[in-house]
Amino acid sequence: AAGLSLLPAPAFAQQSTAAPPAVTLFQNVRIFDGKNAALTAPSNVLVRGNLIERISTAPIAAEAGMTVIAGGSRTLMPGLSDMHWHAMLARPTPATALASDSGYTNLLAGVEAGATLMRGFTTVRDMGGPVFDLKRAIDDGLIPGPRIYPSGAMITITSGHGDFRQLADLPRTIGGTLS
Repeated sequence: AAGLSLLPAPAFAQQSTAAPPAVTLFQNVRIFDGKNAALTAPSNVLVRGNLIERISTAPIAAEAGMTVIAGGSRTLMPGLSDMHWHAMLARPTPATALASDSGYTNLLAGVEAGATLMRGFTTVRDMGGPVFDLKRAIDDGLIPGPRIYPSGAMITITSGHGDFRQLADLPRTIGGTLS
């Protein structure tokens, strides 16, 4: 007969060792802060985790394990927010969106999310569509993309840009049933 061994509970306990936050140093960047029209003088920016710890025109010493990005006098700015975005409709043509399998449409939306992030948009408000699983994949770190605030189902008028019915779906007579 097979036996079952039970180990004391402490043998299963795992030590929780939180990894230190990532540290990034941007060197020689001009900063656009969204408040001033002019860029700053060449500066260095130290980011620990997701917080800006220090901004200085004087050099900031690199630490072990730090990611150092040479800015080459490029512009560093806060992430942009797009408050009217359609993840599922941004990349495909309307015909492709209507005729494609949902799996393909979701893959297109994931690619577009990554491209949107690389254009500097770190936050988007999706204004209608099935993006909850795309949001989850981004939040779980499976794919790159912006922070998504989904609105859920789209509200539209007849023949509006959210009305995807085909001509064959319309009533054949006024007030008639759908075909």
